[in-house]
Amino acid sequence: MGDDEPVVVALPYAEVTDEAYSVRAAADFTVRQFAFAVQLSGRCPRCDHPTTSTLVDALYRRNAPATVPDADYRAVLCECEADHPARPAGSRGCGAYWTVRLEAEA
Repeated sequence: MGDDEPVVVALPYAEVTDEAYSVRAAADFTVRQFAFAVQLSGRCPRCDHPTTSTLVDALYRRNAPATVPDADYRAVLCECEADHPARPAGSRGCGAYWTVRLEAEA
């Protein structure tokens, strides 16, 4: 590495959000819709690594609540595979999270 090349430092894990994360994800992520799930893929708006999240429409179990408030708004987490210092054992991603609004296609 030469003296004029930037040194890349791994972004540390931090559970953070920012309104800009939602805006970037809404503009850049691809959406695949399945019968009972939606898959969102793109680059994390915080760490810029590839991430894919699968949002399940409903959980099937006994005594499930009849309604879910704000069901069209979902929290999405960075699930990248890159190394982020200080990430808790067993966790994935950089810690970033944001909210997206899912609209059903007719």
